[in-house]
Amino acid sequence: MTNKQKLLFISNSSPERISHILDAFNSRSDLVVETEHLWLGKRKDSVVHKFFEKIKLPLDSDNINERLYEKVRTFNPDIIFIVKGNYILPGKLKLIRARFPRIKIVSWSLDDMYAWHNRSAFYTFGLKHYDVVFTSKSYNINELKRVGAKRVAFLYQAYSTIYHAPPPKCETNFDVLFIGFAEEERFEYLQYLAEHGIKVTIYGTGWNKKSFFANNNNIEINAHDLIGDDYAKAICSSRITLCFLRKINRDLHTSRSVEIPACGGGMLAERTSEHLELFEEDVEAAYFSSKEELLDKTNYYLANSDKLSKLKSAGLKRTKESNYSYDNMVDRILDELKNL
Repeated sequence: MTNKQKLLFISNSSPERISHILDAFNSRSDLVVETEHLWLGKRKDSVVHKFFEKIKLPLDSDNINERLYEKVRTFNPDIIFIVKGNYILPGKLKLIRARFPRIKIVSWSLDDMYAWHNRSAFYTFGLKHYDVVFTSKSYNINELKRVGAKRVAFLYQAYSTIYHAPPPKCETNFDVLFIGFAEEERFEYLQYLAEHGIKVTIYGTGWNKKSFFANNNNIEINAHDLIGDDYAKAICSSRITLCFLRKINRDLHTSRSVEIPACGGGMLAERTSEHLELFEEDVEAAYFSSKEELLDKTNYYLANSDKLSKLKSAGLKRTKESNYSYDNMVDRILDELKNL
């Protein structure tokens, strides 16, 4: 019987942001996983800290680098899996590679890590020390190689087999639902629907700003996140769930692109090449490219419940048959490392 591989999972993000992929690693019988959440919350919002964040040289207030090295020394992992890595010093990665040459060092993120607002100088100059950089942005492959990455692999985003599934009982509570962060363009599209008689329900942070409150009875704003079972329940309880993309991250798909169908939702999303690759148009998901098309598609599916029901069933089936799960994502990550 072969020995289990030891994986050191390193994150300086808040734990809830990376819980799904961590759950997938922890579920594997062939891995021993040690987790180190390097963010202790000691970072200060002082002028000094903000200045160094702005110039892309963030201060290591949580002593991340020394704690990382100590964990590597005591746990002696086969794989170091680092989420983003903006606070990890290139010199610390170089030291680990020199002293523990058999260890495979991995960077993973769901963000656009070529975009300057998402990366630090430490991340950029540390890219050459990673064996593989995993990205959910297909255009990052060549971009990250240009700034130092040796090997970049693309992974579609995924759903959690634990949290993203239709609940046992699902009553229709919403006509149109959007879950996500407040942005001006998103609100313009949602207001456009409301002005044309569509009832829209919004959940997410940032919507409490006065500029986002419309004097329209067709819009209900809930300025908080949906977490746990409430997230899947809301999607399943909506006739249509919208999927907008973040332009600042140049998204062509996002986590909700997979989570919505996995929860049994009828997804109406922005039309992109990656969305079309994930789900067949008007069979497994519906798409739009303008306010007018969004309104037309919304009216069509609200008026044709049988078509909407088939769309939901086919979308859910596609997530299962194509295995868009975090478990499969972890399989692909480990397969990539075997080939090194």
